Amino acid sequence: MKKYTVKLTKEQLQQLGKLGIKPEPKFSYPLFKQWKNDGEIVKFTSMSKGVTVWDGDIRNKVGRTSSNFVHHTDNNKWKDVVYDSERDLWDGQPVECWDITDTHRRYIGFYDAKNKCSFNYAGKRTGLAYDNYKALLSNKYDEWIIEAYKTLEK
Repeated sequence: MKKYTVKLTKEQLQQLGKLGIKPEPKFSYPLFKQWKNDGEIVKFTSMSKGVTVWDGDIRNKVGRTSSNFVHHTDNNKWKDVVYDSERDLWDGQPVECWDITDTHRRYIGFYDAKNKCSFNYAGKRTGLAYDNYKALLSNKYDEWIIEAYKTLEK
C-alpha cells in the first residue's frame, strides 16, 4: 500500500476528528521514555525499536536492544523523559562534569536536561552549570548511582 503525505488545515483536521479519523503523528527520534512499572529508560529510534539506557535497578539490562518494545505512544505504560539533543543527554543521566580550567579533576553527577546543568548535591534541579558534560556509560552502574537517581527531583 502506498502512503501519501497531505497537509490539512485545522478545520479539516477537526472534521476528520468528528468522523473518528485521527492522522498519524510524526515523531522526531531519538525519543526517550521511562517505563512506569520499573523505571527502565529506553532510547527509541522508531515506534517500538530502541535500546535500554537506564535499568532502574541492578538487573543489568542497560544496552539491551529490541524491536518489540510496547509502542512509545502508550501513555499508560511510558512517561516522557526530557532529552537535550545538543548534548545528547537525557534528564537524570549519570555524567562526568568539569569546567575548562579543571585540568586534573572531574565531578560525577546527574544531568538536568530541563535546565541544561547538573542536579545539585542534594538531588535538586538547577544545580551547577559546567562547561563540559560527558555521559557515564556503563552496562551496570554502581548501586549508589542507582539509589541516588531514585531521589532526584522530578
